[in-house]
Amino acid sequence: MLIIWRALIEYVGNNVRSGKSVNIKKFGAFTYNVQTELPKIATRSISPKVDIFTQRQERKNIHHLKPVFVIDPVLQYHLVRYPGKEEISPAISQHSIYQKGFRTIYANPVPVAATAHLGKDVVVDALNTLFLAIQDLIKYDRNIDLAWGFCNVRITGRNLNVVFENGLVKNIADPSFENSMAR
Repeated sequence: MLIIWRALIEYVGNNVRSGKSVNIKKFGAFTYNVQTELPKIATRSISPKVDIFTQRQERKNIHHLKPVFVIDPVLQYHLVRYPGKEEISPAISQHSIYQKGFRTIYANPVPVAATAHLGKDVVVDALNTLFLAIQDLIKYDRNIDLAWGFCNVRITGRNLNVVFENGLVKNIADPSFENSMAR
């Protein structure tokens, strides 16, 4: 069971660090809230010292991606307080129930099974059992601390608290982000 859990953490962590959102059935979605910075107004200074390409880059829209956790309605039922009840607003183009944010994918058990060197059915059953156990622990008012590597999910007294690592805030206009998206 521990091998499957670590394989899931590795799979979700790699996808979240690469800028994708991951929706985990019966648990929630690790996603990004996109905040757009409006373009800056151009200045009309023309001189040989001014680089026009730098000015154009500064005037572009800059999108800031802030990591958030959207709790699944199954767990939401058992919690009293949780942040982000309306933390992200779904885009019009997101028609699937699994689309919960920016570039969302569904947590596929096949790569987790390949990492754990186990069968897909074993991994699916183990993950279902783990998330049912989390529901039961919340129901019986137990404290849970889940370390995902890129964030910590703490449930204390039926209150949810999620803390992300500082390096996950990204800018879409940033060249390093665009290079990591190309991989």
